[in-house]
Amino acid sequence: MVARVHLNTDCVDRDTLVEFCLGQAGYQYVAIGWSYIYEENQIQDYASYYEAVKKDVKRLNPALNIFRAAKENDLFWTRDLDGVYWICRAKGGAEAYCDVAMDIGARIPVEAYPVGLEVPGRIKASFNRARGGTAERIHDEIDGIIVEYSKHIYNLKARKPAYTMKKLQGSILDNLPAFELEELVIAYIQLQEGYYVLSNSIASKSTTVKIECEFISRDSNPVRKAVVQVKGGDASIDAADYVEYVRNNYVVYLYASQVRNLKGSGCTEIKRETLETFYETHKAVLPESITRWEDLFR
Repeated sequence: MVARVHLNTDCVDRDTLVEFCLGQAGYQYVAIGWSYIYEENQIQDYASYYEAVKKDVKRLNPALNIFRAAKENDLFWTRDLDGVYWICRAKGGAEAYCDVAMDIGARIPVEAYPVGLEVPGRIKASFNRARGGTAERIHDEIDGIIVEYSKHIYNLKARKPAYTMKKLQGSILDNLPAFELEELVIAYIQLQEGYYVLSNSIASKSTTVKIECEFISRDSNPVRKAVVQVKGGDASIDAADYVEYVRNNYVVYLYASQVRNLKGSGCTEIKRETLETFYETHKAVLPESITRWEDLFR
C-alpha cells in the first residue's frame, strides 16, 4: 500500500505534532486523532480504538481503515509545515496511542526521510485535493508506477535496498504519469514551437472540451495563440472536437496514441517520435519531475 497522510489532528500547536512525528530519527510516526475516545472506553490496541471510534461517529473516516490495513513496509507520504514531502516506511501496523494535547489517538511507527518540495503530480494532487480528508490511498494511473517510484525514492533516501523495484517496460513516454506527460508536452510547445504559457485554464469558448493550457507566441509579428490537449496511455483524441478553436484562430496541438479525424481539421498532431527526440535533446533543461522517471525503466 502507498498512501498519503496529513499530519493535521485537532492539535492546537501543529509544530509540536510535526516535531513529535518526524523530528527524531528512530522515533518517527504518522498519526491520526480522535484522542477523546479514550475518556470513556477501555482501549488496549488499535482494534479496540477502531471499534470505539466507529461506534461514536456517524461516518467513518477513511483514515481509520487505512491505518487498520497498514502493515510493515507499507509506504506513506506526508508533509511538514514547510511544505517538504516525506517518504515513510511503516515499521509495523497501527497502534493505539493517546496524547490529548496533540490529539493523537493512534500512530504507525515509521522510518521517515525528507524528499523535498517537488514530487510527482499524482502525489502532490492527493495532498491538495479539496475535501481530500486526513488520509487516502494513492492509486496508480499507469501500471503501478507510483508504487515503484515511492519504493525507488525510499531506497534512495534511506541509502539501502529496502525494496526490490519492478523495472518498467517501454520508453519514458510509456511510463510518465499524466501530470508529467502534460508538462513534457507543454515544455515542447514552449521550447520547440516558440510559445509562452499564459495559464492552466480553459481557453475561450471551451464548453465541452478540457484544454490543458493556453499559449501566446514569443514572436509578436504576428501574434499567435495556441492551446493543447494531451492524452496518455491508449486514450485517443478526436480532432473534430477542436474545430471551434481553429475557427477562433488558435493553433491546436494534440498529443495522444491516436488522433482521429486529423485530416482537414486544422489541428497539429505532436508525433510520439517528435516528443521522444525532444526529450533526449532537451533533457538537461527539463524539470526533474519529468527526468526522474528514467531510473524506473532504464
